[in-house]
Amino acid sequence: MASTGGGFLLGFGLCLLLMSLLMGFGVIEVYREFERYASEIKTLYDTTHSSAYQLTLRGLEELGGIAGRIRDGLCHPLISWMGLCGAGERLAETTNNAARWMREIQYTSERLYYTYEALPTIMYSLGILAIIGLVMIIGGIALIIRARRREKRTSSST
Repeated sequence: MASTGGGFLLGFGLCLLLMSLLMGFGVIEVYREFERYASEIKTLYDTTHSSAYQLTLRGLEELGGIAGRIRDGLCHPLISWMGLCGAGERLAETTNNAARWMREIQYTSERLYYTYEALPTIMYSLGILAIIGLVMIIGGIALIIRARRREKRTSSST
């Protein structure tokens, strides 16, 4: 039984060690790339979470709701002869698109910033998993050796 448990610990520990090391190398490469753009990521996050950006975004979202009514007014049959319907369509489409893109830029900046902030923690976690894998390997080898010694003792005593 100890031999089976030792084999499990050895195999699982080896798998854990290899996976954490491979993932660790990948995370380190990603972190190095993020480091090159750290100031831009921070600036983008600060800009998209500033009060001026929030006010502009809210204003565009409100204007998007009003732009539809402006478009309806400009396309009204009484003034359709002025040819302003196309301008109303473009106004409604542009304001809605601008608000949507500003919101998307804000979400993207959050994802970039929080990913950049989380990468060091992920690296430390993977390092701890590698150490746990090593401990499991050592424990598995110790259990296998102990089981083999017991087998030799029991076979030599009979």
